[in-house]
Amino acid sequence: MAVQQTVIFLDVDGVLNVGIHDDKAAPLLFRDKDVRMAQKLAQKGYRGPEAECGAKLTSLASHPLGHGEQGTYEMLMTQNGAELSDVLVGRFAELVRFAGDNCKIVLSSSWRRPHHLKRRKMLEETIGRHLDRHFEFTDITPTWREERHPADRLETIGDHLFELCSKGPEANELRVLVLEDFFISAMDGWLCGGQEMDSVNAAERYLENRARNIKGTTLVKLYHCYDEITTNSGVSMHVGKGFSDKFLTEAKAFIADGALSASLAEDSDGSTTASSQSEGDEVPDLADSLPGVRSPSKELESSFMQLLSAALI
Repeated sequence: MAVQQTVIFLDVDGVLNVGIHDDKAAPLLFRDKDVRMAQKLAQKGYRGPEAECGAKLTSLASHPLGHGEQGTYEMLMTQNGAELSDVLVGRFAELVRFAGDNCKIVLSSSWRRPHHLKRRKMLEETIGRHLDRHFEFTDITPTWREERHPADRLETIGDHLFELCSKGPEANELRVLVLEDFFISAMDGWLCGGQEMDSVNAAERYLENRARNIKGTTLVKLYHCYDEITTNSGVSMHVGKGFSDKFLTEAKAFIADGALSASLAEDSDGSTTASSQSEGDEVPDLADSLPGVRSPSKELESSFMQLLSAALI
């Protein structure tokens, strides 16, 4: 039996691209050509029905990424009409490469559904191109539940985790990473399983409780790709901000910490186990040596071009 196994649950919209919440429709996909169109319309003084959406796009493009990351959101735009940000997919591929062979990658996005099969194949090909090898998802979460609210998505992930553990442990320790924006929703106390999800920690504890039947330890880390932004121009918006560089570093450290624990546990001669260390000795931190250690009922994000076209008809 392996000592440690890693499972990564991947959402797509708001994680491998950036989405802006729109009260009137599906979230806006942050695409380069939509931003350019919005900028041109703003320069011409456009005040039509989609002017507010255009203002969000142009304001976000120049807004700093923050959280210690250099640059603006413009660097995360999808290019040439694509639905995925090349920068964000590259980060995810780096995480997959770092996690190694003993890692299951589970697609939990709406892209897993049968009518999005072409998108799923495109996603796998794009990740594979970044990995420079063939890539396929290990599994997908159940599709029987209609996911309209954040709790629906979290419960679906919990169901999959429960089933995975029910099959019998493949490792003494299970480390679970969840990359999710919960339909561009804050952790503001919505209920799941009768519990208030008022923090990232609350969601992590919920999933750990769903995996209680495993013989061993289950640790969960949620990387909530969500932010509430007010730009310098005074435009406020809720954003599925994408898988940040900070999150990538933290995720690597989470996996590396488990690998270190596994290494210590496997050492049978006692020379490097925690119990054999002299008092005051510290276990080396592998993270220090890392390379760079809308409505909630949305299906897919819409484009500004689509909204503008509809408004002008």
